[in-house]
Amino acid sequence: MDAQKPPVSGTGWVVRVVPGQAAAIRDAINALVSGSTVTLFTVPVKSDIVDGMVELVDNRTGESAPSEWTIDELARVADLPVRTIREYQTVGVLPAPRRQGRIGMYGTTHLRRLDLIARLRDRGYSLAGIRDLLGRWGAGADLGEVLGLEPDQLVHVDEPGAPATLDQLNRLLPAIVPDHLDALEATGVVERCRPDAFCIPSPSLLQLAIDAQNVGLDVDEVLALLGTIRRAADAVADHVVNQMNRLPAADTTTAFLQRGRGLLAHGIGRLTLHQIGRKLGINDETEVYPTLRRIVESRDEPA
Repeated sequence: MDAQKPPVSGTGWVVRVVPGQAAAIRDAINALVSGSTVTLFTVPVKSDIVDGMVELVDNRTGESAPSEWTIDELARVADLPVRTIREYQTVGVLPAPRRQGRIGMYGTTHLRRLDLIARLRDRGYSLAGIRDLLGRWGAGADLGEVLGLEPDQLVHVDEPGAPATLDQLNRLLPAIVPDHLDALEATGVVERCRPDAFCIPSPSLLQLAIDAQNVGLDVDEVLALLGTIRRAADAVADHVVNQMNRLPAADTTTAFLQRGRGLLAHGIGRLTLHQIGRKLGINDETEVYPTLRRIVESRDEPA
C-alpha cells in the first residue's frame, strides 16, 4: 500500500489499496480524519460527508434534514460565511435561489455547487476561472473537457464515498437502522467494513433513502427502490466483467476500461434520468418542476 497526495480533489492522503490488503483497508479507515480522503477499491472515500448529514439532523434536534435551506442555514451546512455565498452569487458561480415570498431558498444543487467550487479552488482556480468553466459546461461542453480531466477521474471529483458509524446511520435512517440494517446492506447502499464501521459507496443514494423516508415512503418501499437500483447496477457490472474477458490483451484495452469506468458512472445516471423524463412526458429541463408539481397535485383530485 502506498500513499500520496490526492491528484484531483480533497485534503489529506489518498491510500491505494490492492486486493488482499483487508488489514490495510481497516487501518486506512481508522486513520481517517475530518476532510481526509481514502481510495477504497474503485471508490474514493471522503470522511466528512456523513458527518455533515448527521450534523444537519443534530442541529434540528433530531428532526428530518430539509431539502431546502435559507442562506443562513446553507452557510452552516456548507461551513461557509454568508458573505462568501453572496459573493459567489454576485460573481456568477452560484445560481440564484428559489424565491419563497421574500426569502431565498437553496437546495441540494446549491450545496453540490458549493462543494464543486471548493474543489476547484483547491486545484488553484480563481472565481473568474470557475465562472468561465461553468459557463462552458452550461453551454454544453463535456465536464471532463471543461476540467481537463479524463472520464475516470471525474469519479473522484463528482462524488467520493464516505465512511459511517452505526450511530450515524441510525440518526440518518431511524426507521431502517438498526431493525432493517441487513436489508439495507443487501441493497449495497451501505457496506460493512468492520463490525462497527460502514462504507457508503454513493452518498447520493444514502441521501435518496433519507429523502424518501422523510416524504413518507415506508421502509419496504424505500428498500424496494434501493434494491431495484442495486439489481440494475449488478446487471451492468456482470455484463461489463463478462465483456472484459473477451477483449484483447493490449494497452488500448486497459485505456478503454479506465475511460469506460468514468463514462459508465456518469452515463448510467444521465440515461436513467432521461428515461424517467420520457415516461413522464418531459422533453425539456424547464418542464421538470411544473410536470412534477402537476403529477403531485393530480393525486389529490377526485376520480
